[in-house]
Amino acid sequence: EGKHTSEQKVAIRIMRVRDSIAVFLAVSSCIALGSDVPATVDISSAGSTLEHYWKRCVGSGHMLLGTRVDWQRHLKLAVEELGFTGIRGHGLLDDDMSVARSTNPDYFSFYNVDQVFDYLVELKMKPVVELSFMPSALAKCHGSDCDYAFGDHGGYKGLIMPPADFEDWYTLVKKLVSHLMERYGEEEVASWYFEVWNELWGMPFPHPYVDLYNASARAVKDVNEKFRVGGPATMQTQFVPEFIAACANKSNPMPVDFVSTHFYPTDPQCQTNSTLSDSDCFAHMVLKAQAAAAEAKLPFFITEYNDGLGGSSRDDSSAAAFVFRHIPLMKKLDMFSWWTFSDVFEEDWMLSDEFHNGFGMMTLHDIRKPVWRAFQMLQGAGDKELPVTGFVSPADGNSTVSVWATSGGTPTLLTTASDLGIQLFVSNYHRLSNTARFSCNNATKQCYKDDHGPFTDSALCGANCGGVPVDTYLPASGDCPSVNVSIVLRHSVDQGTKMPSTIQVLILDANHANPQKKWESMGSPRYPTKAQIAAMDTASQVVPEPLAVERMGPTESRITFPMLPYSTLYTAF
Repeated sequence: EGKHTSEQKVAIRIMRVRDSIAVFLAVSSCIALGSDVPATVDISSAGSTLEHYWKRCVGSGHMLLGTRVDWQRHLKLAVEELGFTGIRGHGLLDDDMSVARSTNPDYFSFYNVDQVFDYLVELKMKPVVELSFMPSALAKCHGSDCDYAFGDHGGYKGLIMPPADFEDWYTLVKKLVSHLMERYGEEEVASWYFEVWNELWGMPFPHPYVDLYNASARAVKDVNEKFRVGGPATMQTQFVPEFIAACANKSNPMPVDFVSTHFYPTDPQCQTNSTLSDSDCFAHMVLKAQAAAAEAKLPFFITEYNDGLGGSSRDDSSAAAFVFRHIPLMKKLDMFSWWTFSDVFEEDWMLSDEFHNGFGMMTLHDIRKPVWRAFQMLQGAGDKELPVTGFVSPADGNSTVSVWATSGGTPTLLTTASDLGIQLFVSNYHRLSNTARFSCNNATKQCYKDDHGPFTDSALCGANCGGVPVDTYLPASGDCPSVNVSIVLRHSVDQGTKMPSTIQVLILDANHANPQKKWESMGSPRYPTKAQIAAMDTASQVVPEPLAVERMGPTESRITFPMLPYSTLYTAF
């Protein structure tokens, strides 16, 4: 560089830095898309605290479903096998719950509410009590003037109209909360959450939603100041800072104990030119909203999420891979509620096909999907997260491979684990680049697939268009390659003496624990026989497979294994 001017030297240094960055990105990309993906897990570390925030709630369809035997059976299994401790569902105040047939409190009835909540309390679940939707007796509409969620008062039934008088709504909420306290006790109800409405349906922000929230929050607190209330339960993390500001308005402050919202990886914010290349856009958008709540010193809840709406699948292993990748990325959340636990779900009417890409983790006939198995593996995760380095997420977001590890815990699916107390969660996942988009044909009032359409949720398109939602399933794209993963296990000498030469692994991919594949091989029966159900149940099982552990030295061992696209591997030793 001695022969160059100072300006030239600076330019050369800039070019070298630029080239180094380019090489690094190229190497990262090759590792993400090529043959070997290296990672190192320090199992000798004491680790950092890991809260099991994903267990605090799981989503359901409408609360009337809570009176069904199959729904109750599935929920009990979700508690026992997946460790969920809370639940949230729509429509507690819908007409089919027979809560309010008049504005006169003497005609309020909470019998069906009791049928649902008695069962939740029996399971020791802590509900997020969504205060929705509007009883027709209170609504500011009559007959054909009334609007229902998604334009559907058959499957969905949610009346999304403001009350004619917000004091009537206040009275209903206060009576409901008082009844719950009388039936279950102050201490029990103080451990629940009251969430006001769902996704601003029929209640735009700021008004009338702020009016509805204020009436609801006053009613809850007027029963008991200890009871917790929050919102705005918006879609796409909308209006989070604005809601916090409205609650803090000095001229008319409103009580708030938590902030809640929803987000899906197929939402429009992750489909722009600037975000399509962001592999972890979902996490980044959610954490941006969480930061606003953290600044206000408020707990932050994602009360709805899953692996996506526009073309993603909840029936195959891609949903499981999504979960494994995102759990270590979302640790700042206080609640992370998967939508939903069961395909006993009526929002798009009750569908009969065993695999119809429903929101649930379990099919109608109790068949556990791969995502159920993923949460089953997570159920016994340790309470300490161990350091992981290498070209893997979360250390490197450019990689399709995610590796994270815990110590402690009790493995629920691997009973042959050694006494080292280590669990590894590995996934191979890439966000879909072929997210389905939709537009509305104003002439036919039908939604149709349109690569440049404004909607990424066909149901939302249908609600705005008036037509029947179209089938949105798209097979996982080729963006996620097959890879070989090599993980170095860095351990103490003492841990090395306990390191087994072979460990057992559980795999979720196209060829393992794939009941949908079995269903399709039988001709996709809409109404399967008992023998077919038994065959699908067998196909859903995770079967341990041996994996050799290579000893590299007194303080290092290594495991190497292949992974198909959209797959997971779990082990405990």
